[in-house]
This record gives sequence, C-alpha cells and structure tokens, in this order.
Amino acid sequence: MSSTSSGATEHPLRMRVSPDARCPHVVFERVFGPERVAALLDYVEARREDFRPAEIRRRASGEGTVDTQRRNHLQIRGLGAFEDTLGGFVRSIAARMLDALHLAEPAVEPREFDLIAYRDGDYFRAHIDTSEVTDKVRVVSCVYYFAAAPPGFGGGSLRLHGFPTAPVDRRPEPAPHVDVPPESDTLVAFPSWLRHEVLPVHAPSGAWRDSRFAINCWLHRARPAADTPP
Repeated sequence: MSSTSSGATEHPLRMRVSPDARCPHVVFERVFGPERVAALLDYVEARREDFRPAEIRRRASGEGTVDTQRRNHLQIRGLGAFEDTLGGFVRSIAARMLDALHLAEPAVEPREFDLIAYRDGDYFRAHIDTSEVTDKVRVVSCVYYFAAAPPGFGGGSLRLHGFPTAPVDRRPEPAPHVDVPPESDTLVAFPSWLRHEVLPVHAPSGAWRDSRFAINCWLHRARPAADTPP
C-alpha cells in the first residue's frame, strides 16, 4: 500500500491505499488517538446491556431477521454523542476516499452508524452492503476499529473478496482476496458493492472488553435538494 500523511500533528493521520485494483480499499491510521479510544471503550462498557443480536435484511421482503448461521455478533444502532465525531471525520475524508477508490460520485454523505461487538467465535459470512432501495444508495462502506491495548482477541480480519483475472488458456484464475486486520484506531473504507466478510474472532477470556469492537457507517449518495424532506 502507498501511504500519505495528513500533516504534522501529535498523531498524524496516515492513509494507505491498496495497490491491487481487484481488491480496492483504503486504510486510515491514527484516526482519533488513545484518549478517544479509551472513551469509546468506556461507552461500550456502559451500554453493554443494550447490545442485541445483529440482523440480516431479507432482500425479497426488506425485513430484518436474526440468522446466526450467516451473521453472529452483537449490535447497537446509532452512536449517541460519538455520532457527530465519526460522521464529521468521515465527511472530512470523503473526497480522498472516493478518489482513492476511483468512484465518481458528485455528492455523498455519511449515514447509518452501527456499534458492533464480536465475541469469541463470532463472525459475519461473505456478503455485500448494497440494497435495492433507491433512496438509500450505499457507495462506500466504512469500518472503524477500537480496542484495548494490548487487544484481548485474535482473528476477526476483514476479508475483501476481489475480482478474478481474465482466464489464461481457458482456465479461470481464482479470485483474489485481502485480509485487513482490525487494528485499533484505524478506519477501513471500500466500495459497498465489494463482497466481504469478517473471519471468526478468538477471545477465549470471555471478558467483554476483550471483544472485537467496531463502528460501521456508510457514505450514501446524497439526495438531490428537491428530494430532501423539509
């Protein structure tokens, strides 16, 4: 990956762009710093009882349902006081993300914020994030990771499934994949149409703070002004 820096600060933001166009993604490091990570850990501790089994959406009906064979982890919708902070950060780097991912979108906005906890053995099978809903077009999927230092879990990498190369001598080449580790205080962004999964997490202690915590959010195609509710 190539890297850039946001400037000379105490914890300068770093951006790494995947060199493989078949698995497009970008990683931002040192996003908020250790104090904000600690505050988020306190927040998930305080809201532990609010987490519920994550649902999948049935494409045919649009209804949500729990299916632990496909998606097995806990979730809270919304971030409370942290939503403005993460939304503001994602908004500030949106143009850089779109450029790095070669996505031509005239206007995007961060929407949908989910707080996620993966415990020992949890996972999310391969899927895509797009939907058929025309007024909710996900363009970029963003995942921000935060964890105690040192982390009390292993595994849980984000696996991005890329596009296969052209056949050679009529033999199809296997599709590539990239495993992105869930490193604390990093944000990973990739096109929402890219197939991806979360590999099983290993957190044998069973302690809540040893879970793999993340925040999911999406850059949506911005609605035209005429479609925006008053």
